Amino acid sequence: MELYTTSETKKIDSLAIKEKSVTSYSLMEKASKFSYKAIESRWPEIENMIVFCGKGNNAGDGYLLASIAQEYGIKVIIVQAESPQKMSVAATKAFNLSKSLKIKIISAKQLEKLKITKNKTIIIDALLGIGIKGTVKGKMYSAIKKINALGKNNPVVSLDMPSGVCADTGNILGIAVEADLTLSFIGLKRGLYTSDGRSCSGEILLDHLDVKSKIRSKIKSNAFLINSEKSLSKLINRRINSHKGDYGHVLIIGGDKGFGGAAILAAKCAAMSGSGLVSLATRTEHVTAALNACPEVMVKGVDSGQDLENYLNSPNVIVLGPGLGINAWAEQMMQQTFIACKERNLPLVMDADALNIMTSLKLKVMAPHKLVITPHPGEAARLLKKNVMEIEKDRFKSAKQLSQKFNSVTVLKGSGTIVCSNNKLRFGVCESGNPGMASGGMGDILSGLIGSFIAQGLNLIEATETAVELHSASADIASIDLGELGLLASDVIDTIRTNLAF
Repeated sequence: MELYTTSETKKIDSLAIKEKSVTSYSLMEKASKFSYKAIESRWPEIENMIVFCGKGNNAGDGYLLASIAQEYGIKVIIVQAESPQKMSVAATKAFNLSKSLKIKIISAKQLEKLKITKNKTIIIDALLGIGIKGTVKGKMYSAIKKINALGKNNPVVSLDMPSGVCADTGNILGIAVEADLTLSFIGLKRGLYTSDGRSCSGEILLDHLDVKSKIRSKIKSNAFLINSEKSLSKLINRRINSHKGDYGHVLIIGGDKGFGGAAILAAKCAAMSGSGLVSLATRTEHVTAALNACPEVMVKGVDSGQDLENYLNSPNVIVLGPGLGINAWAEQMMQQTFIACKERNLPLVMDADALNIMTSLKLKVMAPHKLVITPHPGEAARLLKKNVMEIEKDRFKSAKQLSQKFNSVTVLKGSGTIVCSNNKLRFGVCESGNPGMASGGMGDILSGLIGSFIAQGLNLIEATETAVELHSASADIASIDLGELGLLASDVIDTIRTNLAF
């Protein structure tokens, strides 16, 4: 499923009109009909509708939706947040239709005097759509604030995009509507699926408005929703005549004193997701705990880089970083790992403290060519010498910069995790995941899962996208049974294994 920027969406719109398959007004008609059906199916008990309209084409969608709703017996009020005098021809036509039907049109100030029936009223956001330019101010700011206040007791539906959310980045531009449902037209916007856009959008439904796929395909997007069904089938459909050597050997390196759990979780996840062999190189004091947690893992106590050297010849992928710490021991682990990966052309997955060491350590050996990095926004900020706010302002840009700087496949974790490769500079966006994942160990099991899928034969991009999607989807399933509060990484490992079974 492709994800589009504002510019790309407008180009598709223009192409469709140019080829005379639709008109601007007919697109509005289709959008309003789709919107009404979606609303009616979800909230059949609604008796009142308040439609907030701006002055762009998004407002035209709102006017026509108001007209349809009134024809079906719903009591409709249009809140005119901006003067309709500067609207496009199509939006003006929609405005005139609502006027001819004698729909009540009021200002935002007049809305204060109205009595609004809780649970029987639906609020429609047709203020800005994808047409936002700059920070939301003035009348639009006030209108959005009012929508959010009404939304505490009534469902809110945004047409195309929640007003105030940047369609390209998902960043909030001053203030944004918090929608329960977003109805996206022509194509999905990438800002719906990451950063604050994900939390503002609620449920998302798409209608192409009869714009044909051959027209949409003329505009190439560089972002998409991750769908790893094909890659998972490669993993699950194993040959009957096979053995453990066919499914790779993952080596997890990490677990400094006091941080053994992170490395153990990564190793356990790699073992429980199909790797033929899993080794764990960790501090000697963690060996017993690791064997108790997962006796199938080959656990090796290493207290120096020299100790590690002996174990770097067997694996076909290395995961470095879970619980690694930032000290001389960690630097030795990293130095020896880089040398081995260079000499043997091994893939390396780097997470957690391995990334933090990268920001300050001047290694004699450069990072391997087959590299996956998995930073959260804080780690990404340190890697790019920025602050977290700059990273989150445009997560697509940040992921691209990381991939280019380290010539890597990059996983920028967070709400709407992004996977980017320097080879293709395409962005895979994960639509799964929940706030329960904001707990220790979640990143560790992801790194183990990526390593496992590389070991089993998927290429770096396939393995990373598949692991990211499975990890988040499994966390969603686990949260249904266990709740988000207190969700543990070990709970998600169990669900990952169950998902792989089906």
